Amino acid sequence: MNRKSHSGVFLMEMIGVVFFFLLCAGICTRIFVKADLMSREAADLNRAVLIAQSSGEVYKERGNEGLKEIFSLQEGDAKADSYLMKFDRNGDAITSGQAVFVAEADFQEKDEMILAIKKGEKVLYSLTVKRHENGG
Repeated sequence: MNRKSHSGVFLMEMIGVVFFFLLCAGICTRIFVKADLMSREAADLNRAVLIAQSSGEVYKERGNEGLKEIFSLQEGDAKADSYLMKFDRNGDAITSGQAVFVAEADFQEKDEMILAIKKGEKVLYSLTVKRHENGG
């Protein structure tokens, strides 16, 4: 009997299959990590937009004094023509503690505010709000 062993071919085939699955697993892991990063950035942008909208509405309705009242701004939070408002990771205004989002309101003209929402040093969203006084 003259039989050839096929174990060498089978071993090479199994090595090829294992490398293929490792390659697919690496690609899938990279895709999931990228998707998670994009999801976190989108959530941060969404919170920044909500903070800017709510702050802008307060400014349009009540002006500078409304911002001071609603966000409980302290003397250290106000500069010459700007305010710093601090928010936690849920977008709720805080007066002390670790702020995740910082909203900087710069007053350009009498009734105009530029609001920049930052996370760390990165500006996530910027909004210009104009306030119109009712005549009567």
